[in-house]
Amino acid sequence: MYGEKRIIEWNELADHCNRTSLWVVIEGQVFDVTTYLAEHPGGDDILLKYGGLDGTEKFKEMNHSNYARSLRNARLVGTLTSDSQPSDYIKIVKSKKQKNNINPNRQITWEELAQHNTKDNLWMVIEGKVYDVTDFQDDHPGGPAILLGKGGDDATAAFHDANHSQSAFKQLEKLQIGVIQGVRPKSSGSGSSTSTIFFILLILAIVAGVFLIKNQNQTK
Repeated sequence: MYGEKRIIEWNELADHCNRTSLWVVIEGQVFDVTTYLAEHPGGDDILLKYGGLDGTEKFKEMNHSNYARSLRNARLVGTLTSDSQPSDYIKIVKSKKQKNNINPNRQITWEELAQHNTKDNLWMVIEGKVYDVTDFQDDHPGGPAILLGKGGDDATAAFHDANHSQSAFKQLEKLQIGVIQGVRPKSSGSGSSTSTIFFILLILAIVAGVFLIKNQNQTK
């Protein structure tokens, strides 16, 4: 089944990027390290990071022993295709990893949500559910700008104002990564409004005080 003569295409490699089936590329060879996750001296995180990807530089950086190399070689699957890596390959692998690691019931705080407000890392809340729309921006019918404008914030009102179709709701289900937790912090805009009202009341109080003093002087 496995062997160096077997050619691994990019699409096949991308399917083996998570804990249940993990392949890593090292020096043009593809290795199945799924059963080695628990045994890896450096922990499983580093292997999971390079699942479906080329880990050559990192492997060389660690100066592995001949024994480590023998363990690696025993897990040979085949040789990576000589075809160039697809331009969207990293994005595809990232998407597959996210789908396999998502817990839709994970509780996410407003503080954590607020940190994901950039084009490369974009989350938002709709009806109490948190969605990662990073990879959906270019596919959004209304364009990416409207999504970016609500990044790291509650987009419920904007979503309903757009009168989205049922297909849009189904698309949302695929993007959910958790649920929001806690009370939404007051926005800076609310603080500004409060300050403005206070300032106006202060001016009115001063004017009233001046008017009262004038009246008192006139009656003397």
